[in-house]
Amino acid sequence: MTAHSIDHVEFFVGDVNQAAHYYRGTYGFRVVAEAGPRTGLAGARSLVLAHGGVRVVLTSALHADHAAARFVRKHGDGVRDVALRTTDAAGDFERAVAAGADVVAEPTTFGDDGGRVIRATVAATNDLVHTFVQRDDPSGDFLPGRYNPTSGADTTDPGLLRSIDHLALCLRPGSLESMVDFYQRALGLRHTYDEYIVVGGQAMASKVVQDETRGVTFTMVEPDPISDRGQLNDFLDGFDGPGVQHVAYGTDDIVRAARELRSTGVELLSTPAGYYAALAERGIEVDIDTTVLQELGLLADRDEWGQLVQVFTRSPYARRTVFFELIQRLEARTFGSGNIKALYEAVERERSDGAQAAVPVGAAAGAEG
Repeated sequence: MTAHSIDHVEFFVGDVNQAAHYYRGTYGFRVVAEAGPRTGLAGARSLVLAHGGVRVVLTSALHADHAAARFVRKHGDGVRDVALRTTDAAGDFERAVAAGADVVAEPTTFGDDGGRVIRATVAATNDLVHTFVQRDDPSGDFLPGRYNPTSGADTTDPGLLRSIDHLALCLRPGSLESMVDFYQRALGLRHTYDEYIVVGGQAMASKVVQDETRGVTFTMVEPDPISDRGQLNDFLDGFDGPGVQHVAYGTDDIVRAARELRSTGVELLSTPAGYYAALAERGIEVDIDTTVLQELGLLADRDEWGQLVQVFTRSPYARRTVFFELIQRLEARTFGSGNIKALYEAVERERSDGAQAAVPVGAAAGAEG
């Protein structure tokens, strides 16, 4: 396989204008392209939003029988497509299908020889798909001939987000091994890490798959069926099955990003004061004052390569399913398993208080590079 990074993430949403308003007003995304029936996108309207190296596509149906409408009725707003940047979309598609992936869309070329984009799509699980995207010009139009660039591209990019660091998939109990096997066979990723986490009466298993460059990383988690019901079960119930539980945005300045996003209405999950008191005992030292970490709810950890700092958001969606993460890597290649308990307990507190917060667990199960 030649996939080496996340090209974009597409959300199917109930109202594309409302969703775009949220992403623009809180995270500072810019609308850079749009599509609809007039551009050849039948039965739907779609907007492409950009922030730094992150591309998010928001699509909503114009008719009740459109795939986006069926998706939203079943799952609520959520991730439909995690698109993978590749140097050979047709070849990767053929290899995935030969390995057992179901066909969603055959290879199709958009544009001309001066700016081609080739796309092909396969299915993963429960309405989640992966599109292989091959771009002759990575800085060119999003999808020539189908999406029209918008004039002026809205506003200046605030430069808070650098890339999509990883995505977490929440799976049904007993399906983790088969999904890891599928991603290795069909997408050419490799299994790099696994962990079993117990906190109180709850337990979960986690495995990580990624490409050789670590540009594509999926953290996969499943609840242990013999443990107490918890946050992962809440996601599976609310989303009506497995799917993308959270999207992690990489940043070069997490303090600035967290402060600015909190000021625009993004709700960051808090962490008990005892967590910060114990950082020194754990030997965790990052170039951010502990009082600042605590003020913003930032979590710090380390691996053998370096440090990392991360924070999770409360889900903005009605079903309290998909949420987001900010992560800054200070040479770290994994996720620092020392944060798992703190993450799990923070959300359990929110859950027990009736807030039904999203689940920031699983990202902290490391991905060895």
